[in-house]
Amino acid sequence: MPIAPLWRRLAAMLYDSIVLIGLWIIVSFLVTAAFGIDSAGTAESQLNPLYRYTLLAAMLGSAYLFFGWFWVNSGQTIGMQAWKLRVQNADGSAISWRQVGLRYVSAPLAVAAFGFGYWWALFDRQQRSWPDIASNSYIVTVPR
Repeated sequence: MPIAPLWRRLAAMLYDSIVLIGLWIIVSFLVTAAFGIDSAGTAESQLNPLYRYTLLAAMLGSAYLFFGWFWVNSGQTIGMQAWKLRVQNADGSAISWRQVGLRYVSAPLAVAAFGFGYWWALFDRQQRSWPDIASNSYIVTVPR
């Protein structure tokens, strides 16, 4: 299968970020409710370190499970389905949870480097970004 062009990957990432924001709204509502904080909650209760760290862990964990479940089961997140992309191994098989972890950890680093980790795909002979290289996987275009 042909390697996906960078512009399609970025479009799928934008689409997935919208879905992820919706998921995080639900997660933050559940964590806030679990801590008994209502809309009139004081700033003091919302600044509680346990609440903040629980919310952060819940958001990071939900994002990991969101991407991981889709990538391991079908190779496609919702955004990747819309843009006809799939993440896979060189032999076409689905990636493992270990590879999901490597992609999940390397993706923020690729963005934090002013996006250079993704622009790297323009210069790499195999058109792979840093998360692709770290997880030894490929983003391919799925035929219609």
